[in-house]
Amino acid sequence: MTSIERTAYPRFKRLITAHELHLFFSPTRDELQWAADATDGDEHLLALLLMLKSYQRMGCFPTLEDVPEQVVEFVRRQVELPEGTVPLYRAERTAKHHRGLVRKKVGVKYDQGEARRIVERSIRKEAAAKNRPADLINIALEKVVEAGLELPGFSTFDKMASKIRTEVNASIREGIHDRMIPVQRAGLLRLLEERDSDGTTLFNRLKKPAKGPTWSHFKNLAKRLDWLDELGDTSLWMESVATGKITDFAGEADAADASELRDYALIKQIALIACLTHKARMRVRDDLATMFTKRVATKIKRAKEELEAIRLAEREIVEALIGNYRTVLKNIDDGGPAQEAVQKAAAMTAEVRESLDGLDDEAPVDEVAQRLGGKVSPTVLAMAKALLVQAGGLGAVTKTVEELGGFDQQYEQIEKVSAHHGNFWEVLLYGQIGRDRAVMFDLTEKLEFTATSDDRTVLDALAHAMRHQGARGEYITAFDEEGKEVDISFATQNWRKAVVDKTRTGQFVRKHFEAMVFTALAEELRTGDVAVVGSEEYADWSQQLLGWEVVKERLGTYLVEVGLCEEGETDGFDAARFRRQLEDKLTAAAAAADAGYPDNEGLVIDPETGIPSLKPHRSEGQRPSARPS
Repeated sequence: MTSIERTAYPRFKRLITAHELHLFFSPTRDELQWAADATDGDEHLLALLLMLKSYQRMGCFPTLEDVPEQVVEFVRRQVELPEGTVPLYRAERTAKHHRGLVRKKVGVKYDQGEARRIVERSIRKEAAAKNRPADLINIALEKVVEAGLELPGFSTFDKMASKIRTEVNASIREGIHDRMIPVQRAGLLRLLEERDSDGTTLFNRLKKPAKGPTWSHFKNLAKRLDWLDELGDTSLWMESVATGKITDFAGEADAADASELRDYALIKQIALIACLTHKARMRVRDDLATMFTKRVATKIKRAKEELEAIRLAEREIVEALIGNYRTVLKNIDDGGPAQEAVQKAAAMTAEVRESLDGLDDEAPVDEVAQRLGGKVSPTVLAMAKALLVQAGGLGAVTKTVEELGGFDQQYEQIEKVSAHHGNFWEVLLYGQIGRDRAVMFDLTEKLEFTATSDDRTVLDALAHAMRHQGARGEYITAFDEEGKEVDISFATQNWRKAVVDKTRTGQFVRKHFEAMVFTALAEELRTGDVAVVGSEEYADWSQQLLGWEVVKERLGTYLVEVGLCEEGETDGFDAARFRRQLEDKLTAAAAAADAGYPDNEGLVIDPETGIPSLKPHRSEGQRPSARPS
């Protein structure tokens, strides 16, 4: 039996304040006259007034024995009845007559049959989504009051809630059972029998969550996800079952051990384990998504810390880069090995060109042989030597850069200085993510993502990154499989600056593109713009909205409650009318602000530009009540 204290069923409070007594139980002069005309004695007068005020307060008739003595004494004193007068009915017929008088007085209809039908309909409807008897009783109470009917006794509500809930739950469990194929049912039952490596049943493994969502536990979480998914697609089993019911059934299974569940009826046994499996699959996806978002947040924090460290070490880095650049310039400048090699190669090339001057592509062989004195090979050899000298000059520069740490290190140093000057932590992020790159791609393959709006740009960019995850070069194409350019409009200006190399049209800088995609995905998960299919914490919130048919059914009442419409005007309320109404309110508010401008000392409008501004508000000092005594 549900405790009445857990419900909204009207009852007398244990402690009633003097204010509540005067507010709810003071008979008016008209009520006193009405009661006096309907009774022939003090006892009946007091009893009738108590029935009237109790019904007005609670919506039902208590027995006279249930009316607190505090209330009885208060009403007796209010109507100045003699000391010691007690409410009393010597005949049930009189009590029944008085209840009829009160119903007529307050305008309520007595129809217990209709009230019970309303209670049954409302409980049966809500029991499909709610499981707590107190919640079902409260909803039924509201529906009976809305119908203007007298409330049945609490025991009626309690018995009907218990009976109907049992029937509805049995029907839901049968539906779950029937949507599973035999091999899936057998697989769930084996969880109660088969043992894990530690000697406990696999059902205990199902109940026991994997280790926390930390990066080091990824493999454990991934294995748990695979194991749970092998049990079956629980989303099909739970089709049309309310989330609240799944949670309650899963909680019941979680609270029991394997031996207890074996004693349940087969259908109930399978349905409860199925719900627990469904919740476990959702939780492991939640853990993986949480792990990913936390890891990306950590990496971003470290990239920003690295940027701060670069600020502190900037002078040293810049001086090193200047020194390196000076060394490179010396190699290229006049007198340097690169210049000497270039000049020597140019001279050798000029000699070859002089020997061949005047010859064209169609010159006969005899003429070429005569021009070169019959010696073609020395000229070709001279050309090869010139190219070799030229390559040696370039090699001298390259060697110098290698001696300074290599091109990659120099580029990295330059990026660090660039990051410092532009508050550009984005270009540093890949250096933090690099070691986790493979795991992040594995995780994005494990989870199925979906956009909660029409904007799929982040998921499209993720798909592009996944198609090129095997790449190791510095650049990847900026076009997808259909030849369309990948949209990165979701990215900040800094990210676009990092990803797009102006010298490489139609290409992205691979490492920065991947870092940008992982960052955007983590942010979209956090804000709910991207959901994880089969998750609970990262579920698609748009799927949880009320359907239009349900909204349409309740829209009229809502419009009246929020003051957008008057009773009876809701049928003609549409988007155009709402817009007109909003425009009228804004116009009225603007007119009120304009009218109050001369007296508004805090608002100033510049006479030349017409731009409004607010003056700084100065404190008027402490109020006396705020000063220490």
